[in-house]
Amino acid sequence: MHVDIADFTVLATALGVIVREMGRNMERTARGPLYSFGHDFATSLVTKDGELLALGEYIPVLCGATPFAARAVAGFFQGDVHEGDVYLVNDPFSMDAGNQLADWCIVCPAFYHGKHVMWLANKAHQQDTGGGLPGGYNPGALDIWAEGLRIPPLRLMDRGRWCSDALDLVLANVRNPELQRGDLLSMIGAARTGERRLQSLYAAHGAHTLELFQADLLEYGEQRMRQEVAGLPDGTYHGELSGGRGSALIACDLIVAGEELTVDLSGSGGQVPLYINSPIANTTSCVHMALLTAIGRHIEYRSGGCFRPVSIVTRPGTIVHAAAPATQGNCTNFCAKQIIEVVWDALAKAAPHLAPAGWGSINYWVFSGHDPRRNTGYSSPDFQACSSGAGAVWGVDGWSANGPSICSGTLHYPEVEVAETLYPIVWERWQYATDSGGPGRWRGGLGVDNIWVADSGSEPVYLAYAAEPYGYPVAPAVAGGSLPKSNTKTLCFSDGTFENEREARAKLFYKLRSGDRVLDYTQGGAGVGDPLERDRRAVVDDVRDELVSLESARDAYGVVIAPLTLKIDEEATAALRAMRRRGRGGSRRGWSQPASVNSTVVTEGGKGLRLTVGEVGTA
Repeated sequence: MHVDIADFTVLATALGVIVREMGRNMERTARGPLYSFGHDFATSLVTKDGELLALGEYIPVLCGATPFAARAVAGFFQGDVHEGDVYLVNDPFSMDAGNQLADWCIVCPAFYHGKHVMWLANKAHQQDTGGGLPGGYNPGALDIWAEGLRIPPLRLMDRGRWCSDALDLVLANVRNPELQRGDLLSMIGAARTGERRLQSLYAAHGAHTLELFQADLLEYGEQRMRQEVAGLPDGTYHGELSGGRGSALIACDLIVAGEELTVDLSGSGGQVPLYINSPIANTTSCVHMALLTAIGRHIEYRSGGCFRPVSIVTRPGTIVHAAAPATQGNCTNFCAKQIIEVVWDALAKAAPHLAPAGWGSINYWVFSGHDPRRNTGYSSPDFQACSSGAGAVWGVDGWSANGPSICSGTLHYPEVEVAETLYPIVWERWQYATDSGGPGRWRGGLGVDNIWVADSGSEPVYLAYAAEPYGYPVAPAVAGGSLPKSNTKTLCFSDGTFENEREARAKLFYKLRSGDRVLDYTQGGAGVGDPLERDRRAVVDDVRDELVSLESARDAYGVVIAPLTLKIDEEATAALRAMRRRGRGGSRRGWSQPASVNSTVVTEGGKGLRLTVGEVGTA
């Protein structure tokens, strides 16, 4: 280490404070609710060479994509970067700069005493991106041009002066230009705040110390990740996910070799027609997030150094390495979720005590239209329908109504009363859905029942189907845990007719009128461990809180509870659990202590090595 430990700790903490202040700045100054309520952005500091130094994990899946934007800007404007410059980029297929069109990235160089020392990169979801539908989610898009405006590295400010022609061109291609002008100013203002804080840090500690510290921080991340990888048993561990008709296989071979880790996704299938194809920036960010939330969860200062021991293998033209002009507008939800979870699925076979169980799939629409109350347009995801449950982890139940795995608990929902002021919609129900969490020794978090009705006067409410379109299952259910029930959608129209999940998935678009009702069931997370080993008192508590029904307590957990007193029938419970274990050939032993997991592997043709005990299953 080049700087002493005290300086290292102070400086590492300071960088974390800077990226969080940048995020707070965006939250407080943005015009749109995506930032102020949803926190749908990420802030970061990146080295001049394009390695991540510090990340504000507001939406974690965005963090690993910001270095791609910084590297693209650096490469495109090589030798032409000046103090006061501001750059904008979103295109996934221009120098691999973006993760999806809806996530615009502001990139600014940080200077100290006339020398370029770092990049600041803020990536944020936009209210609109142009394209065929408001809101940036177009499930009917044929190619990327139908999804929105493609922005290769573009200079918005030159030495502190606006490039008005570039800015006007961008804003002329979105539906809410004044709103998005305000959001862009929020992103730029946050970067300017970060630059001022960095300059203060350089003034206090000196440029030489900060240069040495950057190397130390990256080295720290690398060594800590190597320690975590070295704790895994060597071998190749396979995970895969398949959806319904028209989907592509998403496959992962996780190869552990000492301190090195290879995540091989090259066995995944080709690109699909609907808009979930993942560009390489998004896939890389997903893999990094999957590892940091599992084996890297105890690394205190996270940086690009953590990814130096990790190699990612893909094939261009596949669903996990999309090539132009593939549609990709929803890829940061799907197949981002599936990439994260297929890595967890493979990891669960190497170290089940480290792998999170799969999270519920968000079951949302994007609604848009004209609000007659405020005489203004609107477009937004239905964040209330994004309240899926988290998967359990070893020793802890999953969080309930926690949002998608790509957010890892960071997504904020607007209060229902606030949402009703923003959109011509009235919510009738938004509550935990009983029995929606996957059973396990540690139960998955609960999802929600989300019911709302259009209240838009003579104006229509336009809906675009934004839930996962191919029916990929939740994964993994770790160490004998169970998967949650599938999502459902129902539309009940004011004329008495209705349409179900299958019809909604086929139709994709709707034009609602006042009185039309939307009913979404958003699933919970998967469980970890044998449900028959769950503490009986925990089952009773869940029944009392209406998280688990009496029937599920009996059928899934083998606990017989008196309906009126909520007391356990100990004799009946013991007999039922014993019968269940006998019926499946004994209890699922070997999971109670992580250290006792048998890590023996077997080989089939040199690929797909698997643990001989503890295969993923359902109760």
